[in-house]
This record gives sequence, structure tokens and C-alpha cells, in this order.
Amino acid sequence: MRVKGLAAMAVIWALAAAACGPAASGRPPQAVIQATPALPLHSPAPMPLSGAIRQAASLGPAGASTEVYLSFGLRSRNPDRLAGLLAAGQTVTPSEYSSEFSPDPALALDAVALLTAHGFHASWQPGSGLIAADGPATAAERLLGVAIGNYRLPNGTNFYASLDQPVMPPQLVAIVSSVTGLDNYTKALSHAVRPGGLTPTDVLTFYNLKALRDQGLDGSGQTVVLPEIDDVNLKDLDKFAAKFGLPPFGPLLTIKRNKDWGTPEAPAGETVMDLEIIHEVAPNAKLVIYVAGPQLALADRAFDQMVTDHLGSIISDSIGQCESGVGSGHRNLLASIEDRAVAQGMSHFVASGDFGAYDCGEGTEPSVDFPSALPTITAVGGTTAFQSVQGGYYKEMAWSAPIDERGTGGGASLYYPIPEYQTAVALGAGHGRRQVPDVASDADPASGFSFIFQGRAGQAGGTSAAAPLWSGTMALINQDLKKKGLREAGFANPALYWMGQNSSKLPAPPFHDVVSGNNLAADAGPGWDFATGWGSMDAGALDKAWILYIKGGGA
Repeated sequence: MRVKGLAAMAVIWALAAAACGPAASGRPPQAVIQATPALPLHSPAPMPLSGAIRQAASLGPAGASTEVYLSFGLRSRNPDRLAGLLAAGQTVTPSEYSSEFSPDPALALDAVALLTAHGFHASWQPGSGLIAADGPATAAERLLGVAIGNYRLPNGTNFYASLDQPVMPPQLVAIVSSVTGLDNYTKALSHAVRPGGLTPTDVLTFYNLKALRDQGLDGSGQTVVLPEIDDVNLKDLDKFAAKFGLPPFGPLLTIKRNKDWGTPEAPAGETVMDLEIIHEVAPNAKLVIYVAGPQLALADRAFDQMVTDHLGSIISDSIGQCESGVGSGHRNLLASIEDRAVAQGMSHFVASGDFGAYDCGEGTEPSVDFPSALPTITAVGGTTAFQSVQGGYYKEMAWSAPIDERGTGGGASLYYPIPEYQTAVALGAGHGRRQVPDVASDADPASGFSFIFQGRAGQAGGTSAAAPLWSGTMALINQDLKKKGLREAGFANPALYWMGQNSSKLPAPPFHDVVSGNNLAADAGPGWDFATGWGSMDAGALDKAWILYIKGGGA
């Protein structure tokens, strides 16, 4: 997703004395856990670049001593043919995509030569959708007609930025469609909130994943790929697997690094949580993480490489940022890479954000998170989960924490028109634009997931826990589809919306319809809504519905 900065992760550790035994018979249903009191460590929604510059002290021009890391998005060949393929729901192999749609190699190499002549260290590899170009700020200013300044925030944070609209030189227009990296302030957030909660056994029971696991489905033959911006301590993963009797991570996990992707943040819990949740759902699925630094242009490079490599057909993505704070260059580049992912049959689940309907902050207009706003992505919202006395499913509510200014992200995009698959559930408040989220699952830290970080057992929440839960579920469903000789799911939304609209005709409802709670602005209600989309999964029913959908030709 590109360049991302980590949100402060409020951490609470489970104390043995606070562990809760099983509910006594006859007690009423209760929240999943008796939550340990949380530390008041909530980070506010991030300030957009323009606001940061207004608050910052100017330190003057960036100058030649400031190095910038630019990513130039490249135009695909045969765009009309690609658009038709996507609209028809057809897919191609990575090699077929490269031969017909990837950027023109001659033009890409000409652009690399031009950028090199202008003082950049530029590189491109066949099939990639971008050129990486690193060099002095002065070279970027001359090439793109912008002014880049250095700034310092009141808290002492230094950054460089330009608010000018870049002008692409004529020699690049034929191949370059966008550029990112003209500031190092704009960063996406990991949507983890804080760490005793749902154990793997609880998760399998609550969302009826046990029905799939009892069929022998464990993720074998599937690979989930993840873009990440904080590093991972392998000892945490080993301790988690040993504690819950899961296969060791070693044979299943691959970590991809590249000096051109920058330096990731120190381990902050996000990557660990993503991997542990997927592993508890699909314990034999392979996992590949692409670890990048938090600057947008650098993380864009890692994401582009992840789609180019196509090592797995499921993307689990727990990072993003306020949509209105994302420049058009980054949005256009990500949309282009995402088109490639859809065309190659990849499913992409993204956290919808943790600031409710106000992803850009409570003092702003309602807003959604990017890239979950992209119509080619499955946006995953959040709920608060309540177990029955027996430990099974009782109910869920939309996750909302007004005092903390937290909750499930949702609302209407500022930029993208409503996609065809969503028109039947178009709401007036959506004003004809893409509506978020598509689905949901547990995200409230008070009913969150048991995980291990920094060697200690704790509890984690946020929509960044919901996205890997759906990704792990998809690994089981894909495994079952292949076992039955059917194609994999690919882009999930057309199937999900078909299921939602035809739920009463299916053998069992594939979703738990969440009808209470809110996202600080919009209420949850029957059917699709801005707080939880179609709701959370009943994995056994979801799997059966997906089989019917594909056997029926996608309708």
C-alpha cells in the first residue's frame, strides 16, 4: 500500500491473575473477554500534509543535501482491453498480463535513461508498474517544476514536502502517469490498537471456521502475501505457535526485503498480529511478507513487487491512511497496481480504518480510509464480539468508542464512483460514490485477539485484526474450491455482494448481519450499511455459497 507510518499501538498485557475461567452454566452471554483495563494510549487521527505545513516552522529550501525517493507510476499498454477484462470479471496469468498489458519496455528504459541524466539513481525491471528514482531534492525540483522545503513541527519532527503540483516533462508523458515521494511526511497507519482475548479455538468456533477445519481444510497449497512497514521478531511467532499447538512458522514464512524499499520501523506488533491471526485460521498456508519503510514512494515499490511476484493469490493488508490526505499520484499508482492484481485473480482484504467515520480526524468532514476506498479492494470493517455462554456466536455490534474517537471505518469515497456490484445497495448518503466497508469482523480491542508480542501474551484489536481474519478464511475457501476442481475466488466483492443480495435463497446465511452500534456517524442496520457492510462471516455457510456462486458462472 505503499508508504506507511505506524500508529501508536496502545499495549496492555494480560496478567495471570486477570485470566477468566469458563462462564458458569446459566450466566447470560457476555463479551468475549473480561478486558484488562486499557492504558490511555490512543493516537489521534493523523493531520493531513497541508495542516502540518501550516503548523510547522519553515527551515528553508530542502537543497541538494536532502535526498528524495520518487516512484514514477507507468502507463499500462492496451488500457481499454484491460478495462474490459476487469469489467467482465476475467483473469489472466502474470505472464499473460506482462505480455499484453505491462508498460512498454522501450519507453520505460528511455525514461530510466532520462532520469539518470537528470541526476537520479533510476531503475526499472520488466513487468513492474513503476520506476524507482532516488536523488537530490534539487534534481526533483528542476525535473518536475516544484519547490521542496524543509519543515519542523512543534514536537520537533522534521520533514520535507512540496505542495506544488508536479509537471511531467514531455519526454516522460508517454509512459509516466503519476509520481509519489515529493514529501516524507505523508504516511499510512497500521490499524492495530492494542494487545489476552480470543484464542485460536475461540476464533474457529465463533465464526464457524471449525466447520471448514473439520473437513481437513488448513490452508495447504495457499499463500497469503502481506505488505508491512514494521519488522517482526521471529521468537514471538514461535512462542505463539508453541502455545496454541500450531505448526511452526519457520517452513511457512518468507520475509522479502530490498534496499530500494527503505528501512522498516522497529517491531511494533502489527506484523506479528497479522501473521498470528492468519496462522491460527489457516495453519498450513504459506506466508510472505514484503517489509518496507514508511515513506509512500518506498512502500509503493514493495507493493508493486509483491503483485509482480504473485507468490500467492490472497493479499492481507492492515495499513492505510486518510483518503483526502492522499495525493492523486499515490492514488493513481495504487489503483493501477490494484487493477493488475485483480486481472491476475488476486483477492485483497484491507482494514477500513480505526477512526470511525472520521478517518481524517473528528474536526473534519466524514471521511474514509485509503486504499480501502478503492472499488477493486475488499474493505473490512470492525465489530465488538459477544460470545454465548457456551463460547459460540451470540451477537456482534458495530465497533464504536466515542470517548477514544475510535471505531470501525466506513462511509463514502471522495473520488471513486459507486461500482456496479454495489449499485443495488446504494445509499443516499453515499452520493453515488464507492461505499465502505464491504464486510466486517471482530476489531474492538475489548473483544480482541490473543497474541504474543515482545515475548509476552496480550490482546490486540483494530480493523487490522479483522483484515487478516478474512484473509485466512479466504485461504480455506480457496483450498476447498481447488479441491473441488473450481477456480479460486479472485476479486471477492462481486461474489460477496451476490451472496448478500441472495442470502435468503442460499442454504444458510453466509453473513452475520450486524444491526446495532455505529461508526460515530452511521448506524448499523439490516442488510448492507456504512458501519459493517454485509457483516461478519459464517465461514461454513460462506464456503458453500462461494461454491454455488462459481458453479453458477458468477451469478
